Amino acid sequence: MPYIAKPIDRDQVMIMTFDSLVECNSIARVIDHFVNNIDLAGMGFKNAVPSFEGRPGYPAECMVKLYLYGYRKNIRSSRKLEAACSVNLEVIWLMGGLKPDFRTISDFRKDNIDCMKKVYKEFVKRVTVDMETGFVSIDGSKFKAWNSKDRNFTVTKLDDRIQWLEDHSEEYLRQMEIADENDETVRGSFTRAELEEKLKETQERLARYKGYRDLMERENLSQLSLTDADCRLMKNKNGMDTAYNVQTAVDSETHLMVDYQMTNRVTDHGLLGPTVEGIKAEAGDRILETVADKGYEQPEDIIGCLEKGIIPNVVLPDGRDVYELEIAYEEATCDRESVEGEEIRKCLHAGIVPEAYEGIIEGMEVAVVREKTVDEPAEMAKPYKTEEAAKERAAQGYYVRDPERDKVYCPGGAVLRHKSIKKNGDTRYANKTACKKCPYRNRCITGKGQWKEIDFNKDTLEKKAKWWETDGPEGPDSTPDGGKKERYHYEKKKVVRFKFRPDRKKMEQRKCISEHPFGTIKRAMGAAYFLLKSMRKVSGEFALMAAGYNLSRVANMFSFEELMEKVGRKAA
Repeated sequence: MPYIAKPIDRDQVMIMTFDSLVECNSIARVIDHFVNNIDLAGMGFKNAVPSFEGRPGYPAECMVKLYLYGYRKNIRSSRKLEAACSVNLEVIWLMGGLKPDFRTISDFRKDNIDCMKKVYKEFVKRVTVDMETGFVSIDGSKFKAWNSKDRNFTVTKLDDRIQWLEDHSEEYLRQMEIADENDETVRGSFTRAELEEKLKETQERLARYKGYRDLMERENLSQLSLTDADCRLMKNKNGMDTAYNVQTAVDSETHLMVDYQMTNRVTDHGLLGPTVEGIKAEAGDRILETVADKGYEQPEDIIGCLEKGIIPNVVLPDGRDVYELEIAYEEATCDRESVEGEEIRKCLHAGIVPEAYEGIIEGMEVAVVREKTVDEPAEMAKPYKTEEAAKERAAQGYYVRDPERDKVYCPGGAVLRHKSIKKNGDTRYANKTACKKCPYRNRCITGKGQWKEIDFNKDTLEKKAKWWETDGPEGPDSTPDGGKKERYHYEKKKVVRFKFRPDRKKMEQRKCISEHPFGTIKRAMGAAYFLLKSMRKVSGEFALMAAGYNLSRVANMFSFEELMEKVGRKAA
């Protein structure tokens, strides 16, 4: 049987238009039509209006089209985009045959990064202007930053590296002494010149790491990233990595990503309100309903949303049906039928259920409670004057806190670093690495834990190790100077207590709404990591990723003709 057809003769002369190279329903035509109908100059893009001075530049609309198409088709780097301008027919058509070099392409993204979110938001407005939307699903995902784990430090990590380098320095010095005594190189060891070079390199690294540690302690930094200062070490499904925590808001009806928030917060606690604030501002007086997973469970954040006219359906902990909340009572008159944020806030603090929250808020009551009022704050006991004195006290079987440097010395001679702050205000200290090598490990660590964690409140300077065999010496010379106790009294105050019942049916839909946009961006579009550095720039880069996802989504929602009509008209 013959082949389906013969290949075209490469020497054959063909008569065709440039436009015929691109399919009639290509996504490139949607991008081209959209960009041609938006005001790039009004959005702040450079070169949107040609200058009569200097070297002529490339049209801004061509570069915007290039980036929107590139992020949609997994062509993100400036060098790949440069190559696409010569080999990709759709890119050649979008660019009108222009072939900017990679530096020009890269500089355009860098110089106009703040404008990319405006393009993304304009696209969302145009395709949703006459569509019915539903509630908003909030979720976060970690996107890898342009910063390796080796160039990210915590104080504990620096302590380990400093100790390792100090040990190596001592070993190099010992080998140099052996070489001097023997006046010859021992078989299999380094020469004196090689040892001197290694010692010099080790001491330089040691000085650099000590400088990093001093900087972190002086500035009270929890992490230090050398390549991208804004990224943080975070836990994801693949372990730990330097990343950003991107918060997205996806509409339940259209499944379009309607907004996002770039953060470097390690967890999602407290991020529900900030993520939906922009959407609520656009919604005006309409009550906005959201859903989110357990990671967003924070009473203050839930209350803040309710006060602004946002119903936060946060997944409940197992075994609970409602959130029990408490706010301060404020006597006021309010319009319970109103859906304005200020009126809703007044009603809640006055102990009145707004009409919009009927069936959602129940059991509202005004109660009188005794509240502690501080007359004279406590004066903390004076810490040990020197680090050596604190370590000496710790060696007697105590955990000794240094409030100035925010660390704890343990009986094993290790330093426990600040790990977290608990809900009651106590500070938790730990050092996983030190516990692995500690000689008292079997006695100190109890239960299922693999390392020691100890909590201190702001007024406590030391705690006795219960597992220590003998008591350490007591006396005025071995203990901190006593402080002054806090003076306080109790006052009766009114509070409003109520129960908030989230919508379980909406919460069950959360995964089907929030998860697949991340899958599309990370897998189909190959955008699981950022190419740019700093919070401001990665926020603009994610706008291109989100626009790429929305392009994929609307291509499946509408016919080509409907989509062209939507992106070509002005949003209301």
